[in-house]
Amino acid sequence: MKLQIMSPAAARVDFKVPPAPRLESLAGKTIGLYNNMTGGADVAVNRVAEHLERRFSDVKFERYGGSLRDGRPALSRGTHIDDDEAARIANEVDAMVGAAAH
Repeated sequence: MKLQIMSPAAARVDFKVPPAPRLESLAGKTIGLYNNMTGGADVAVNRVAEHLERRFSDVKFERYGGSLRDGRPALSRGTHIDDDEAARIANEVDAMVGAAAH
């Protein structure tokens, strides 16, 4: 009898995306908050917003996730930001915070 043990893990994909350049300040900036609709993601991005508001009085926030924006994709655990939506968001915010909590 032969026993074969197999791993359920997916094949590893190695690619690196360099981080975006750091902003000198968040003063007067618009920050995107992406909630991917998993449990706790909304809490995470809201907490980040609270902390940033304490440090930067003139920071603004745009929220993404769910069906918040008419005419835009209803982002969810199954529907993520695609290239077109990412380009639109990039024109609306200066920086982005994303949460994928569970």
